[in-house]
Amino acid sequence: MVSPRLAAMPRYEPGLTTAEVLARHGLRDAVKLSSNESPFPPIPEVAAVIEGAVGTLNRYPDGAARALRAALADRHGVDPDQVVVGNGSCELILLAGEALLDPGTTVIHATPSFALYPHLAAAAGAESIAVPLAEDGGHDLETMAAMVDERTRLMVVCNPNNPTGRFRGADGIERMLDTLPDDLPVLVDEAYFDFVTAIDAGRVMSMARTRPNLLVTRTFSKAHGLCGLRVGYGVGGPEWVAAIDRVRQPFNTGLLAQAAAVESLRHDEELVRRVGVIVAERDRMERALADAGIAFTPSQGNFILVSPGDRPDPDGRSVHEQLLRRGVIVRDGVALGCPGRLRVSVGTPDENTAFLEALTGVLGGSSDEPRESERQR
Repeated sequence: MVSPRLAAMPRYEPGLTTAEVLARHGLRDAVKLSSNESPFPPIPEVAAVIEGAVGTLNRYPDGAARALRAALADRHGVDPDQVVVGNGSCELILLAGEALLDPGTTVIHATPSFALYPHLAAAAGAESIAVPLAEDGGHDLETMAAMVDERTRLMVVCNPNNPTGRFRGADGIERMLDTLPDDLPVLVDEAYFDFVTAIDAGRVMSMARTRPNLLVTRTFSKAHGLCGLRVGYGVGGPEWVAAIDRVRQPFNTGLLAQAAAVESLRHDEELVRRVGVIVAERDRMERALADAGIAFTPSQGNFILVSPGDRPDPDGRSVHEQLLRRGVIVRDGVALGCPGRLRVSVGTPDENTAFLEALTGVLGGSSDEPRESERQR
């Protein structure tokens, strides 16, 4: 009845919702730091555009997203035929697999990394070549390049890497690209680009203007605070863009998503301010973790991978479970290929303080039961 490929297809497992945690532990409120979302709502002008467009929802969106493509092309100094728009950058990654992979071919990616990447091979009946991360938690670009052979149809690089937060500079990416065949498609997933403070952060996108085999994807879900509307984009060679356009659904990016993204691009000053708050909070959290002697991987994303010495526990006594009881929702590393670790999104200052206090309380051996203030948070 169904393709046997489904048996090998990994499922993306989202984290617990706030409602689930509240019901499970009898809490009135919880801090959600598990999904790498922005802690800020859409910029007010963006919210106004969304509200104003609601009355047109009886009409299909522009299937080619012309206004958004034009705005992005202007932003990145490319022609509109070098821009592709999708239902989040996740859709573009899936479409890349659909467009490029066949049975008997391979896709190369790192592990642990974004859980969607193995899905590409399974969906196409291809083979996934998962290359372990380097010791520092970043991509081992040299080994990834060495795995390329005549069967390779696609390479995916997550930069900064999710869930470790490690960033690879443009020089390293460029050296790797120089060793690869010019016709091998390479997708660099820059979903967390906005939070990178390295001085060469934007140069990989610049390479996509002139390297026909390179596609760089980004999203409006993170820094722009538009997770709920699902809009992402890619910049690359015209052949790359045409291949994805060939397999994408008509009207794949919604009307509200297109309108919101176009407007959000007009408010760089507010975006920079919000990103600055998140980066400052990320730095504060890392300092607090270091001061408490809690291991973590230094991050260039809007999240931190924390190593509290925890291990999976069938009795539900893990650090992750104890944090849930205290009303703090983080991502269990088991689901991310990082057992014994926690991925913690950077939220508001109050939310981050709540996490730090709860974590030190758990590791300090205080009662598993949340305080009344935590129940009422």
